[in-house]
Amino acid sequence: MRLPFAILLLSFLLPAILRAEPKLEQFFAQNCVKCHGPKQQKGKVRLDRPVGALFANEELLETIAAVLEAGEMPPEKAPQPTAAARADALQIIQKHILNQRPANPLKRLTRAEYTNTMRDLFGVDFDLTGLLPPDHVEHGFDKFGEAHLMSPHQVMAYLKTARFIAERVLPDAKPKTRTWEFDARHFHGSKNFATGGGGDYRDGDDYVLTGFRPYRSNLHFSIDLESHDQFVIPAFGVYRLEVKAHSEKSKEGEVIGINLGDGRHPTNFQMIRRIPMPHGSKGFTTELTLKAGDQLAFTFDSARVPGRSLAKKPHNGPAMRFSHMKVTGPLTEQWPTVAMKAILPKQDMKPTELVDRIALLLTQRPLTMEDRKAFVEIARAQEKAGASMTTTARSVLIALLASPHFIYKAESPELTDVERAHRLSYFLWNSAPDTALLNAARSGALGKDSSGQVERMLKDPKAGRFIDDFTRQWLQRDKVDDFGPDVRVFKNVRRMTVDSMGREGRELFRHMLEKSLSMKHFIDSDFVMANDRLARFYGLPAVKGDAFVPVKLPNKSERGGLVAQAGFLKLTSTDFATSPIHRGSWILKNLYNEKIEPPADILINEPDIRGTTTIREAILKHQQLESCARCHSKIDPLGFALEYYDPVGRKRNEYRHVEEVPAERGATVFTKKLKFTKVPIEAAMKLPGGREVRDLPTLKAALMADKERILKGIIGKLISYAHGREVTRADRPYIDAVFKSAAKQNGSLRAAIHAIVAHSEFGRK
Repeated sequence: MRLPFAILLLSFLLPAILRAEPKLEQFFAQNCVKCHGPKQQKGKVRLDRPVGALFANEELLETIAAVLEAGEMPPEKAPQPTAAARADALQIIQKHILNQRPANPLKRLTRAEYTNTMRDLFGVDFDLTGLLPPDHVEHGFDKFGEAHLMSPHQVMAYLKTARFIAERVLPDAKPKTRTWEFDARHFHGSKNFATGGGGDYRDGDDYVLTGFRPYRSNLHFSIDLESHDQFVIPAFGVYRLEVKAHSEKSKEGEVIGINLGDGRHPTNFQMIRRIPMPHGSKGFTTELTLKAGDQLAFTFDSARVPGRSLAKKPHNGPAMRFSHMKVTGPLTEQWPTVAMKAILPKQDMKPTELVDRIALLLTQRPLTMEDRKAFVEIARAQEKAGASMTTTARSVLIALLASPHFIYKAESPELTDVERAHRLSYFLWNSAPDTALLNAARSGALGKDSSGQVERMLKDPKAGRFIDDFTRQWLQRDKVDDFGPDVRVFKNVRRMTVDSMGREGRELFRHMLEKSLSMKHFIDSDFVMANDRLARFYGLPAVKGDAFVPVKLPNKSERGGLVAQAGFLKLTSTDFATSPIHRGSWILKNLYNEKIEPPADILINEPDIRGTTTIREAILKHQQLESCARCHSKIDPLGFALEYYDPVGRKRNEYRHVEEVPAERGATVFTKKLKFTKVPIEAAMKLPGGREVRDLPTLKAALMADKERILKGIIGKLISYAHGREVTRADRPYIDAVFKSAAKQNGSLRAAIHAIVAHSEFGRK
């Protein structure tokens, strides 16, 4: 069997290590080989190998260092090494890790980065979700280079996307703007083929929606009064929608959803925008970028009932009444468009001039002579064929958009000033740098002092992309509403309240960043960010409207911080049950930035009756298994401390186990009944250091006692996102320096971002 190349190479390059580190081999022989040697290899780890071979496995080395530093190995009941021996072994490993630079492979633009870059370069909002495949997530983020391998399918997707974009930013003729008007005569509801009824109904001059499930309650429209065929967008472009609508029997603001898809068969609706309707509103105007063939439909997203076909009694709650709509588009503010002028400033460009123009526009760097040839040949071939300058430019644009020159980020071992500008821009804007940032880079000002540019960028609206994307991935906000809540169990938890739960983490991050607040607020705070729905859910003073604002908490409130947010508590639950293991592992992964990878061959199903002696003893016994104890001794206490909060984040004093009773023969699925069993909660457990946590307040106290580790964990998450790679122990000096710099400003989140960019490591691959 051939040795891996890295190990073979080390056997030649590191003979000194094999001789100079006998202490480490001796340490492993005395303390580790019994469980990780020739007779048994617990966790598939074997440590009776030459030190050089072990040093070749960076992931293993990281794990060894982590368990030694935490005192987790050798196991508690085994003979323990002296403190000096442990420190010596750890120092040898740490020294080697710090001498190895973290790998940072080639990275390509993510789908979000590609989309934003197109928007900023050409002034057009493209929706590329149907063209580019979703990005693979690695260690919590989709920006990591090791996950950016390209399959033939992805290559073809980028080519298809390039054609789609080029055809729309370089059209052959100016599109004709038209206006269509619709009233209640043109409006239709969804069909429920199971019951044969419509989704909602026409009432005089209005069409009324009462439910929130689109396949039972939506409004779409047709041009022909006699036809049910849905109106279809004729051409790509920006369309203005002017809608007259108002709610009735409502004392609060409501929300309308705009969807793409056939409202007659809305099983594949794609939500594209939600429109908050303040109380008393008579309608709204919005602009959308749509493509030929798109169909529009409206839903009443803040409705109280699932849909009319499920209602057993006449609907007496809030309803949304639509009376009129005007659609205008495609809108053209100027012709030629901004994109056309940027790509093709004149109609008599030579092939070389055209290629250089488009390449510089897309990449901000000239192509090498060798790379340039192929693109020039494309332009010359079109020219010889008698193609127009627009057609020629379109061909060159397609080729460059689908090429590695654009798709992949250029990064030298020591970043050039322009490459540094790109890294900074894709960190804080998720897009290409603007002219001001590029000028600062080319003048050398960015390399000398980044603070001015970082501050300018954080104040720009485009920083909202960073806030949204980072918190979406770090906090898994987009998974908060993956299920339910089941209206049979959580009758008072509305759909848009769950939507608000998913937005709370982003709004806390945004507020802390804008106000330069301490990152300690991620652990605990005396305020929460809330809109009208979330304030009602938390029982706080009323907030007006859908926008989030800081709300001061009452003295006895347990809210505040990430782990008290209903969105987190719901995210780490199932449809009926909470999950202490998911909650505890989330805290370790996302606040402490620890690696927690469950064994692939272990499956744990957790009924929501964990307060019973049997279940509690089962989990405690699970901790006693040596292969599980290292993680579960840390995970379970953190998760159990949150058991006084139910699957939607509400305070509770006892478990409510939910069981579906099988439907009677001949009954429909909707007649299934639920059986509830109440069980007392017993949440107290001890953390590995001996500290007891028994509820949310004691958990927050334990986390606050660990605030330096947690703040460094969050800094590590930010560095991972900025660099597009996982942080390792080799990054400790980087993280420590950022923490120290931010600590001078009370641990400010904004100061931490400044320090990340200012550090010398930010300018290295």
